[in-house]
Amino acid sequence: MGDRTAEPATSGAAAGAAFAWIDHSRFVEFYPVQTGWLVLWGRYEELGRRKVLGGSRTYPDLEGARRRLVDAVLELTGKPGLAVEAVELLDRTPLPTHRPDLLSAPL
Repeated sequence: MGDRTAEPATSGAAAGAAFAWIDHSRFVEFYPVQTGWLVLWGRYEELGRRKVLGGSRTYPDLEGARRRLVDAVLELTGKPGLAVEAVELLDRTPLPTHRPDLLSAPL
């Protein structure tokens, strides 16, 4: 998968993110969207001036987003201990009440 870049990167937790895990130049962010939870992951470059996306995915429930958090942290770091810490941080983070819209049935 090719890297995609979004500019400008923000320092600290991304504006509007309900949850952000940041470890040095690597990040995973959760955003509540109409159809569920948007999860972005990747890394910062040029001392945080560029945000390079490694991937993005939308999940209809928080459990799917939680599994992606583990996978993304492992992909970015290769360290299971950091994935455990990221999940513990998610568990301690008060997330907004979010009820995604159900997708309509295909025609």
